[in-house]
Amino acid sequence: MSHQVRGAGFFLIFILVISMAQPGLCFYWNWKFHVHLLNRLSSNAHPLMVHVRSGDDDLGEHAVWRDGDFQFHFKLNFWETTLFYCDFTYGNKHKRFDIFVDGDYKSESCVCNKPHKTVYWRVEDDGFYRSCDDQKYVKVHDWYNS
Repeated sequence: MSHQVRGAGFFLIFILVISMAQPGLCFYWNWKFHVHLLNRLSSNAHPLMVHVRSGDDDLGEHAVWRDGDFQFHFKLNFWETTLFYCDFTYGNKHKRFDIFVDGDYKSESCVCNKPHKTVYWRVEDDGFYRSCDDQKYVKVHDWYNS
């Protein structure tokens, strides 16, 4: 066996050992995330319709009534390209945007990363709010582009 091949093998083993020694780095793609889509609209005249998709999965269209919660979970892919987007429809209002983009939640300083890896989207009359702890929400989107 050449010295180059043996050196490459040792390098790969070294990288594996280092990544396993660092909490949060090892097997990042094996982390399970949870996403909650919360209907907090003021009217219950009709449901909020949500249609969640990714490049690999179509979770279908679901009716979420006021104070309801549609939720799903998944593991990140090995290539770190996991992305889910959602179409939200309420009466004549419609909005589509990415609800989970791998990389947004990778930082050690991000609350969504620890301890539960949960992302909450709260849909209200004036727009869409995101939280990582179901306590502190930040408005991210309006119903209409401005």
